[in-house]
Amino acid sequence: MSGREMIPTCNCGGTNLLFWLVLVTALTVSGVDGRDSPGTRESAFAVIGPALVKGDFHQYPPFYSNVIAPHAVVTQGKVYTAFQNTKGQPIVMAYDMADKRWAGPATVSEFGLGKDAHGNPSICIDRRGHIHIFYGCHGGRLRHTRSTKPYDITEWQEQSAPTPRATYPQTICMADGSIFLFFRAGGHMEPWSARISRDNGRTWSEAEKVIEMRLAPPDRLAAAYSSICPGYEGKTVHCFWVHKDDNAARVRGENKHPWRPLKYKGLHEAVYRYNMYYIRRDAAGIWRNIAGKEVELPVSKAFADEHCMVYDSGDELTNIGFPFVDERSRPYVRFKTGVGDWKAGGKVIKPWHNLYAHHDAGKWHVGDEVPAAWPKQARVFASAKGAAAFGPTSQVDWFIYYANDRFNPKQGSLIYLYNEAGGYAERRGGPARLP
Repeated sequence: MSGREMIPTCNCGGTNLLFWLVLVTALTVSGVDGRDSPGTRESAFAVIGPALVKGDFHQYPPFYSNVIAPHAVVTQGKVYTAFQNTKGQPIVMAYDMADKRWAGPATVSEFGLGKDAHGNPSICIDRRGHIHIFYGCHGGRLRHTRSTKPYDITEWQEQSAPTPRATYPQTICMADGSIFLFFRAGGHMEPWSARISRDNGRTWSEAEKVIEMRLAPPDRLAAAYSSICPGYEGKTVHCFWVHKDDNAARVRGENKHPWRPLKYKGLHEAVYRYNMYYIRRDAAGIWRNIAGKEVELPVSKAFADEHCMVYDSGDELTNIGFPFVDERSRPYVRFKTGVGDWKAGGKVIKPWHNLYAHHDAGKWHVGDEVPAAWPKQARVFASAKGAAAFGPTSQVDWFIYYANDRFNPKQGSLIYLYNEAGGYAERRGGPARLP
C-alpha cells in the first residue's frame, strides 16, 4: 500500500475536524506521496513545478504528511484545500460539489520558505466561516492569515503570530468554537505544545507543554513526532506519536545506546523513530490515556512507556501514525514499520509495511491487516490513498493527495481530490498550474 497514507485534515467550519529536499526523499521512502495512485494527469486539479537542485529536478511536496494538518476541509457544500507552491507560499482552492467547479488558486501570502518545505499550510474554518491558514515556520514564527469574508478565498489579512517558535502546525476547531493549535515548539527536541484561541484566532492562550520526551529519564536527545485528529463532533482531541531518538545518529561503537541495541547504524537522523503512543484530550480539556487515566503533563518518555504505549517496536523502526476516530470517538491508527536509508537516495533496507491498531477489551490490538470487525468507515479510511478531508461531524469521503508526474517528472507534482463514491474532482480546462 505504498503511497496510500492517510493524512488527517480539519474542518473548523462550526463543529468538527476529523480525520523539505532531503525530507522529500524521506516522504517518498515512507510512501506518503501517492506515487502508486491511478490518477491521470487530466484528473489532477493542480500541478506545481519541480525543484531544481544541483542541476537535477526533484519533486517538490505541495504538502507534508499528517505531521502538518489538515490539508482539506468540507463545509457549506465545498471542499477547501490548502497546499504550497515551490516558493513555499500557501495556496488555497475551493471545489463546489454541486456545480463541480473550482475557485482559485488564490495566493494567501507572498511569504514562503522556498526549498524548505516545512512551511506548508494547515487550514481550518472558524464558527463564523472565516478561513484560517497557519504556515511558514520551521523553528521560527508561525504565520497566520485569515480570509476577510466568510467562506471566501479571494481576500486575506495577516494576523498576529499565534506563537513565536513552531514547526508542524496542526489545527482543530472544537465543538465550542475554540481553535486548538498543536505544534512542536521549535527544533527536534522541543516539546509538542498546545495553544487555544477562544476569539476566532485574535488572541491565544499561553502554551501548554503536552509531550516532552527529554524529561524522564533525562535525555537531551529524546524527541517525538506527533499527529492529532479530533474526536466525533470536535469534542475531543486524539494524539498518536513516536519516539524520535537523536542519540541513534550519533552512536559510535556497539551497544552504546541509552534505550536499545542499535540494529541499524549510519542512517539519516530522521529515520530513528520507535514505538507508537496515544493520549486524548477530553471535552473538559483534561489529557488522558486510553484507559481514562489522567496523564501527567508534559508526558515524559518514562510515563509514555508505562501508560501510553500502543506498540513497542523494540529495535525496529516505525513511522508516524495516521489516526482516525469513529462516531463513538474510538481511535484507530495505521502506521508503518520498515527501514529506508535516506542518505542513499531512498534505498530500502527493510521493506515498509502497514500495521493497524485499535483498542478493545482493555488492550491495544496491532496487526498486519485491517480487521474485518472494524466499522466500515474505519476500514475505508485505513485503505484510503491520501489525506482525509473533515466534515461537520466526523470523517467524510473526500481525500486529497499528490504524486509526481510519471510521464514527465520535470513537470513537478500533481495534486488530486477525489470522492470515495464520485471519483476525481477534475478542474475544467485542466489542472491549475503553479510555479
